[in-house]
Amino acid sequence: MLARTHPALANQHYRNMELQSRVASASPHGLVSLLYEELLRSLDLLVVTVGRGSPISGNPHHIKALSILIALDSSIDFDNGGDLAGVLQRIYTSAVRTLNHAAQANNVDEVTEVRSALSEIAYAWAALAK
Repeated sequence: MLARTHPALANQHYRNMELQSRVASASPHGLVSLLYEELLRSLDLLVVTVGRGSPISGNPHHIKALSILIALDSSIDFDNGGDLAGVLQRIYTSAVRTLNHAAQANNVDEVTEVRSALSEIAYAWAALAK
């Protein structure tokens, strides 16, 4: 008898394939927009899993969100970004600090606060990527 694949695993596999395809064909602005999409998705999933009783600290969605923020920070073009580059760096630094504090305090409200602030930037990047 053939082993059945769990629907969640199959869904994740197809999602990964779609994401790889989008990354391969994206412009530089499109890549940043994809990072923001994944960041917001990770924060949303973090809120859901914490709501189900999982702690923030050590949560894979928390770790992924922090990793994406670090990637966004390291991709800032200070030579061509003008004042916006410094503003973005301060926002990313603050978001990392707040998410780390949220993990220490297991405070999901801080996660939603970060998500709300970053969603506005994500929408602006999505508009640039089009």
